[in-house]
Amino acid sequence: MNKHRIRRNMLYRLYMFLKAFFSALWFGFPSRKLTCYGITWTDGKSTTTEITYAVMKHAKLKVGILSTVSIDIGDGKMSNHTKLTSLSHWEFQRMLYRAVQNGLTHMVIEVSSHALYQWRVRPIKFMGVWFTNLSREHLDFHWSMEHYFATKFRLFREFAHPESVGVIPAWFAFGSIAKERASVGRLLCFGVEQDADIWVDQIEHAPTLCFQLYYGNHTARIKTQMVGAFNAENMMIASVLALHAWVWWDDLVSGLEWFVWVPWRQELVVWSSWVVAMIDFALTPDALTTLYTAVRELWYARQIAVFGATGNRDQGKRVMMGTVATRYNDYVVLTEDENYHEDGMEIIKQVESWVDTTTYNQDYTIVQDRAAAIKHALSVAKPGDIVIVTWMANFTSRAMNEWSIPRNERAVIEAAMEELGLL
Repeated sequence: MNKHRIRRNMLYRLYMFLKAFFSALWFGFPSRKLTCYGITWTDGKSTTTEITYAVMKHAKLKVGILSTVSIDIGDGKMSNHTKLTSLSHWEFQRMLYRAVQNGLTHMVIEVSSHALYQWRVRPIKFMGVWFTNLSREHLDFHWSMEHYFATKFRLFREFAHPESVGVIPAWFAFGSIAKERASVGRLLCFGVEQDADIWVDQIEHAPTLCFQLYYGNHTARIKTQMVGAFNAENMMIASVLALHAWVWWDDLVSGLEWFVWVPWRQELVVWSSWVVAMIDFALTPDALTTLYTAVRELWYARQIAVFGATGNRDQGKRVMMGTVATRYNDYVVLTEDENYHEDGMEIIKQVESWVDTTTYNQDYTIVQDRAAAIKHALSVAKPGDIVIVTWMANFTSRAMNEWSIPRNERAVIEAAMEELGLL
């Protein structure tokens, strides 16, 4: 029987519910001693989680973080190498218990749709929840986009504290549903519209992001160290939650400007005199579109993309990724990523079948070995070009059939550039 069909069984979900309850019971319900903020959507949630954590940390709050990128439960910040956005029931409660033991008072938590469906974050009642976009992802687990949205929205309905603040975009298509069904104490909107509760204008992003931020009677010119206009959205959400945690306005402004970047998100690995290499976590068609268009606005030379699709996951999105890559880049290198139990070349062929060179007149090639693909992209780059390597860049291993292969994307790029004489 299909494993995802088993997961939809009510007995399975009851088992998950009891697992969550007894895990929390064992550790003494640690979430009751913490003020927790939860984030869920498709693209950008790790970045916003990291910004929120950084601003609160900058304001001297005793705050921790559990995200796809990193973990801090009071023992120092470290990378999350589990490949899980939300940890297992037992491990999640253990982390919260350690946070309480270490004297933390606040936690910023990235929440996956799987975790919401499987009750992994129960019995938390989040004091702040936010939701901004929904694009195709995990449809191997969720049988439709409607179910995917309903599962995500459980963060607003079942896991939000009655006195919490919820944040959604002003243009949110399901805004009326959110206002009607959300269990939050206060629902705020963000955007570029002046009737939003928090909004921005005068956006500049060459080379780094600057914008005018408005909230109530407060306004400030924010000069960040990040790239990409889309990060203004992430910073608006982080601002609402930081202010809800009683961060002073001046501390918020300085915290936003102090924040540098999220590792493996639009991160420049090497900036040589010849070519720039960037790594990013983008893994959906929408995320790739956002990334490629943002970089295109900053770079005037050629844009070269290296990417692949993962195995044993939503196959439907593969048909979109090839079109997106060839539409926004000058040269594309198709390669493999994590195959799991699928044939790597078959995955590549599925992506290639939708590579559109007729409409956009772009060139591409296939290099199955990922390290060789990265080296090839760098070898064809000319002075001033940028090579963008995407997928799960922060993972330290790749699941390839029955094997787990060590992985360090940054080291691969640096070694290739040194071998090619680009450093």
